[in-house]
Amino acid sequence: NKRYFVNFLKDLNFYYTPQNISFNSSLVDSDNYTVQRDLYGGIVTDEENIDLDRSFSSDINIVDNLSLKYSINMKNNLNDYFSDNSSMKISDFFDLSYSPGLKKSYNQQLSFTYTPEYLKWLGPRFTYVPTYNWVRDAVSGESSTADISSDNKFSVSFTFSFTQFIEQFYESGKNTSGNSSRSTGRRRSSTSTKNTSSSKTFIINQPHFKTILKFLHEIGQRFSSININYSYYTTNKYNNISTDINPDYKFKLGLVDRPIEGSLFTSSDGIIISSSNTFNQELKFSTSIQLTQNLTLSNVEYRVSLSANNQSDSGYNETYTQSYFPLGASGDQGLPLFGWSINLRGLEKYAFIGKWFKSFTINHSYNGEKTTVSLEDVIQKIDYKRNFTPFIGLKMKTNNFPLDINLTYNNILTISNENDQIKREISDQINLKFDYTKNTGFRIPIFFLRDLDLDNEINLEVTLGFEDSQELFS
Repeated sequence: NKRYFVNFLKDLNFYYTPQNISFNSSLVDSDNYTVQRDLYGGIVTDEENIDLDRSFSSDINIVDNLSLKYSINMKNNLNDYFSDNSSMKISDFFDLSYSPGLKKSYNQQLSFTYTPEYLKWLGPRFTYVPTYNWVRDAVSGESSTADISSDNKFSVSFTFSFTQFIEQFYESGKNTSGNSSRSTGRRRSSTSTKNTSSSKTFIINQPHFKTILKFLHEIGQRFSSININYSYYTTNKYNNISTDINPDYKFKLGLVDRPIEGSLFTSSDGIIISSSNTFNQELKFSTSIQLTQNLTLSNVEYRVSLSANNQSDSGYNETYTQSYFPLGASGDQGLPLFGWSINLRGLEKYAFIGKWFKSFTINHSYNGEKTTVSLEDVIQKIDYKRNFTPFIGLKMKTNNFPLDINLTYNNILTISNENDQIKREISDQINLKFDYTKNTGFRIPIFFLRDLDLDNEINLEVTLGFEDSQELFS
């Protein structure tokens, strides 16, 4: 609505100057003189290098929640530059577009982060970090080559709070001040409530809808935030390309996967160029639920990812992974399903358990996935994993003895489908751990001074394990 838009513009702050600026420059003259023994040929090496290192970085906050970070690192060799009696001005040191002598390395990075405040119930965050790197390989005439890479990381995350979303339309009234508060306190509370209300979209006061919102608000308090994360990463690498090639910003920012159109080397010296183009994208949902005071459903997570690699020597391959619960001999009769963890604590309140144990907890956990590997768009293998780690676990602390007992039973299944063959690996594991801890100490009397107290802790751990594994082929 209009009020919401006006408040957004009123709270918007622009910053016209960088938060910080840093520049470093160094000129290093190194002279290495080496004489080998006559036994090894008596070779004399006299090598001199004059290197110019420059770096620049700056942080810029355009608005309160939009930040940019920019950095450059470059290195040049000035041996030939000074041998030609050339000279540098002071201003040349600060000119980052000026590259004297022989360019040896160049690194450029931009970091972009945006976290809008006006959708707090959704908690959005956007991040984009492109990095460009250039390194010279050889310094021998027209056959000089370089390796370049463009590494780009883009991610979006949302932290959806159902309770905060309901509070955009509903006021619980918990912040209302009592009658016993001082008048100044009431005025402060009234001002705070007014400011809070002005940040809401609108308040529903209709009694029937308000009752429904109150019920949803109470239910939402049992849920933690729902986390939604998406990431997209790309890396483009080219080795042994011509040093004369200077990619534009489309390649440096990851918008294209080739530095230039056409040939990457103009010489006919038989230079072998290798390249690798990879990308990975992933979407993940996760949350947890407090079912009761002692029963928690956590690590509820569903994930799907796709990664691909196109190399000049091995071709295009692709890997697709998703959360899955495999069923059947080959696993393909299952269904996409999230992972989970269940934790039930407080069982010591029951008399037959509390008689022996100070605390008693039961836990259970599952995660599984399906992985499909393809080469040149032809499926090579399909793998399934089903992990109950643990299928059931017991954590106990005894009453009259400082002993912790941890008992777990794990069930792990791995299914591999490759070349019309099914391989099933099944593992059953039982682990029992005893942890004994005793705090003791003794006192040493010292004449005319305070006695010396020495603390001592005794810790003894015993772990027993059993595993039954088998492999089945069909």
